[in-house]
Amino acid sequence: MTDKPQDILPIDPLLRKGFGVRLGTLVIIRWLGISGQLLALLGVHFLLGFDVQLNLTLPTLLALVLPNLWFTLRADSNTQLSETQSAAHLTFDLTHLAAMLFLTGGLANPFAVLMLAPASVSASILGRSSTKLLIFASVSLVTTLAFTPFPLPWDGPPPELNTLIKVGIWISLCFTLVFLTLYMARLGREGRERSRALVATQAALAHEQRLAALGTLAAAAAHELGTPLGTILLASKELLDTWEGDDETRIDLELIVEQTSRCRAILSDLREQRQPGNSNHFTSMQVEAILREAGSPHEQRGTQVRYTTDGENSHDIRRSPELMHAFRNIIENAVGFSLSYVDVNVQWQEDTLSISISDDGPGFDPAVIKKLGEPYVTTRQPTPGEDGGLGLGLFISKTLLERTGARLGFANGAQCGATVTMVWPRKTLLDNLVDTPTKEQRS
Repeated sequence: MTDKPQDILPIDPLLRKGFGVRLGTLVIIRWLGISGQLLALLGVHFLLGFDVQLNLTLPTLLALVLPNLWFTLRADSNTQLSETQSAAHLTFDLTHLAAMLFLTGGLANPFAVLMLAPASVSASILGRSSTKLLIFASVSLVTTLAFTPFPLPWDGPPPELNTLIKVGIWISLCFTLVFLTLYMARLGREGRERSRALVATQAALAHEQRLAALGTLAAAAAHELGTPLGTILLASKELLDTWEGDDETRIDLELIVEQTSRCRAILSDLREQRQPGNSNHFTSMQVEAILREAGSPHEQRGTQVRYTTDGENSHDIRRSPELMHAFRNIIENAVGFSLSYVDVNVQWQEDTLSISISDDGPGFDPAVIKKLGEPYVTTRQPTPGEDGGLGLGLFISKTLLERTGARLGFANGAQCGATVTMVWPRKTLLDNLVDTPTKEQRS
């Protein structure tokens, strides 16, 4: 039993692969880097009296200042760079940093740790191909720094690092580079997936709210149209009873009475489905009634859906969009994977309300049961041309139910089948889902 999301938005390539950054952001960060490098060079040279090869380092620094000055004065700072452009900027910054370190001692320079930054940034905002490029470039440049002929700036003869220490520094930088990049890539990917999943959750809730508003509008229309239709029906019946003219007109009058009666019957059905007059578009109903309404579209699919209630039903709860979408989704999944039946059980206890939805299907995949409820976790095989199998259905249901104060659990039966359990503490239930009567309602 897994999930099949409903009304899910299409996958945005930016959220799936990564995205670029604003040019102005890179320009500002680059100015900060230029300022830091310039202060470090001048401070070491004039305050400490160390030789920092100003004849080489200042022109190298100028090679970064000039293009950044052009971007500042001539380019639009609000330009959104593509992934390729962002990767090119980061590669340029990485190469420049490596050149500065190459001229000032290579791996012996304490600032060599800054070589980790560009690849880490790429891992958090760019796609895999760009990140792999930055990792390869970083490792190559770090290796090049190990063979620099320029000594570390020092007062007198610089300290000589043992070859083994240099190898250790190189290994540590490369290992940290790969580890940090993979770590940031994982966090970035999860962040983008969760962002899209939350967007899908909001879309599903908005869709359910529109359906609720439409139902209330239909009920209000039925209520308002009932009186004029009743007047038309009464007048047409009286006219038909007293008609003594031609038969063709009598047939027309009989048709008017018949169709008016039919309209009143349709409006009566609408009123039974949703009572008008509730300003927040939701009505209070018994929990089992809400579950039956949510499961009714799936009861004609060859599976028996059985509803039971245990304990004293002391509260009616609001028929909120969160509950309707979540219940409908979970029941649909249970019906889709069941063999013959689905059990929906409501249990009122002294301190809690619990709802369990069980089926007699194959159950949850043990490999993913602990991760169920996270976005994009599913065992359903994707079907070409359909949106199912993305793993968003249970995430949306879990998110919406948790907004009402519920706790969800997923388990497999002793023999077969899967069970989804939802538990609300009674205090949370009273605060979130039970309407408190106003003074006017009590009177």
